[in-house]
Amino acid sequence: MRRYELDEILHEKNIIKKAYLFGFYVGLYGHLDWSGWVAEIRREIYIEARKLGIYEEVKHAYKEGKEAGKKERARRINAGLMKEERERIKGKPKKIEASRATDEVHEFPKKEKVPRILEGFKGLSLPKILTRRVK
Repeated sequence: MRRYELDEILHEKNIIKKAYLFGFYVGLYGHLDWSGWVAEIRREIYIEARKLGIYEEVKHAYKEGKEAGKKERARRINAGLMKEERERIKGKPKKIEASRATDEVHEFPKKEKVPRILEGFKGLSLPKILTRRVK
């Protein structure tokens, strides 16, 4: 539904009405208007307005629409028709518990029994320097 609304707004012929409706959309759904796709669309609207010589009117219409969208958002949240952003996140935050393994002293792995086929292979035995006993 939201994508359909945005498409309708972007196909609006009247640039001032388009700026107002886009500002309303941004305010209603709580989008950031200074980065990402919202900034791109807003920039395109402003460029078109400069070409027509009505930049200030369009800028004012966008700001008014955004404020009206914010007010409508607050009204819908208070009426229970819309949820706040933090309530939209599904699931509970996961608690990270410290594992006991960090507190325990780690031992070297036990020497496993080598399969018979590899018993004669010297690449699996420890070097002499590590097997020498200190007197």
